[in-house]
Amino acid sequence: MMSFSKINKSRGLGFTLIELMIVVLIVGVLASIALPAYDEYLLRGKRAEGRAILMDAASKMEKHYGDCYAFGNTIAVARNCAAGQVDLCGTNFTAGGLIAGCPSTTIKYDLTINGATTATYLLDATPIWQPPPATPTTMDGQCGVLSLRHTGERCILSTATCTNDGTAAAANAVNACWGR
Repeated sequence: MMSFSKINKSRGLGFTLIELMIVVLIVGVLASIALPAYDEYLLRGKRAEGRAILMDAASKMEKHYGDCYAFGNTIAVARNCAAGQVDLCGTNFTAGGLIAGCPSTTIKYDLTINGATTATYLLDATPIWQPPPATPTTMDGQCGVLSLRHTGERCILSTATCTNDGTAAAANAVNACWGR
């Protein structure tokens, strides 16, 4: 026969419902703190790809200028100085469809020439972040379209702010998107 003291000891080995609910509450609080930070981390990683594609395209535009004595005004598969065509993306070039321009290698940004003359250019990196054939979506409400001018000036096209707009707020907004 089992004694009463042995029965009480065996009941004390488990968790009570209150202890379990406290653990669930702690995990919930930690998750509510960690998930927004993780989302921001992912967003910064995607922006890095947009910045990289712009910097690479600017380098190719400068090379085109050195070879043709003018900036290109349209993206093409091969360079054509007389037609103003510049090869910014090689085999990644798409002439139409959901992504018309030069998508990044992981299809997070679409590179386009927004405006170009023989002496100036403005390159845009538009976030798409949905692989085709799905409809592209822009999930970066803070930065949106990243832009780069021929002078090296960095801009956020969706809010029409650039680094030299004269205000500290504009410079801070651009640096938040281009900074890290």
